[in-house]
Amino acid sequence: MANRTSVRRRAHIDLDAIRSTAASAGSPLPDCTADLRADAYGHGLIPVARALTDAGVGGFVVSRVEDAASIADEGFPVRVSVGAPRSSASRDGRLLGPELFGLDPVQASAPAMRLEGEVIAVKRVPADRGVSYGYTYRTARASTLVLVALGYADGILRVASNRAPVKVGDTVGRITGRIAMDQFVVDIGDDSASPGDPVILFGDPARGEPTVLDWARVLGIAAPVITSRLGRRIERITTG
Repeated sequence: MANRTSVRRRAHIDLDAIRSTAASAGSPLPDCTADLRADAYGHGLIPVARALTDAGVGGFVVSRVEDAASIADEGFPVRVSVGAPRSSASRDGRLLGPELFGLDPVQASAPAMRLEGEVIAVKRVPADRGVSYGYTYRTARASTLVLVALGYADGILRVASNRAPVKVGDTVGRITGRIAMDQFVVDIGDDSASPGDPVILFGDPARGEPTVLDWARVLGIAAPVITSRLGRRIERITTG
């Protein structure tokens, strides 16, 4: 399987979903503080802060002094705190955290991120073919394998190897074998795919896609950790 030189690595961020979730918080938004640590859990600090400021959220919690300065440079008329979110929420308001992004398994809300990769190669292989490093997965029968251009260099957690669901075309499979630095493999059985086809790691369940909460359940890792680890090679594309 050969790599292509230019591939899609995209995180689509739905700002309307974030604003809608904030609006349903049940507290006056000027009294609310939004937890935007770790680059808004990987969703992009400035676009998310701008969207929430437009929605009327009154303050933010960020990870670093530099992040607070970035928000101040944008001229957002809000309170900015650096550090632990519990101490930063206003006394009468509410702290809005992972639920803003669909990352809280208890407080259900719309997912704000759709993580997309791209098929870069397709290969039909016989039964008992070992896949990726160490051959931790072997095909049970003749199968089609697709190579996807995302890996642990992009922040895809290696613990997702042989476990996490992904959608290739209309097929929901799972990551097959060990995740490599720049790529991973999916066994799609007798289904078909072509180089250039999109691959959704997690997104909108209404579209039949796995969700980041599905990943969290399978991996035993909190959803905010999964999105916060996504790297700079992944292009953030905001809508709304």
